[in-house]
Amino acid sequence: MSKVTIHTVVVEDEKRLAGNIAKHIEENPAFQVDEIFYNGEDAWEYISKNAPDLVFTDISMPLMDGIELVSRIHEAEPDVRCVILTGYADFDFARAALRADVVDYLLKPVDTEELMKLLRGIELRAVAEGGDALSSGREETLTAEEITSLVKTYVRNNYAKDISLNLLASNLGFSASYLTKVFSKVEGCTPSTYIREYRMNIARQLLKNPSATVVSVAEAVGYTDPFHFSKSFKKTFGYPPSEHQE
Repeated sequence: MSKVTIHTVVVEDEKRLAGNIAKHIEENPAFQVDEIFYNGEDAWEYISKNAPDLVFTDISMPLMDGIELVSRIHEAEPDVRCVILTGYADFDFARAALRADVVDYLLKPVDTEELMKLLRGIELRAVAEGGDALSSGREETLTAEEITSLVKTYVRNNYAKDISLNLLASNLGFSASYLTKVFSKVEGCTPSTYIREYRMNIARQLLKNPSATVVSVAEAVGYTDPFHFSKSFKKTFGYPPSEHQE
């Protein structure tokens, strides 16, 4: 079973704190701390060439502060997620961090429980976006709501591709029967029904375009067979897609 690996860089001028943060990050097996830096300039030189998945950075650092570092990262590598570490419980710092598209921020001294909660959220997003199975054993710690959120995020990101129940379950690291049981309990419908209805709602919006054809819309929402698409559309809304265009 594959697993997500989130390559991480820690930037913190207090060496002992930097080491402790890195140690706690790697307690979550989905995360790998590739490098630790003690100033913004050295960090930027590495990040600009290597583009990790995640950066934890202090705000107050020599040579280049955390806000400037995050701003440069966002401009050059917008897919890199950033988390600000700060000893200042000051709204202006937080607001500046948010303007720089920081994922979140943690106050120093860093609370281990808060750090783990943040890492968990980042891991779940990475799994849903990338379609990689959870790291071994981690699926047992997920709540029904977290599993449901994973499914819904995965569908949003992949509705135009092949996302059969078996493929969805395999990519997220569950059996199809277990995934169906958990999702149905939370949402009141099966994952297969959710996939179909999500696709059909997208299709209904696309069909409002006078130049759109049933075939092109079917392909846009992941159907290679226009007949199958039309059948699913009618099952969802009670009329065929050709009538929706009129």
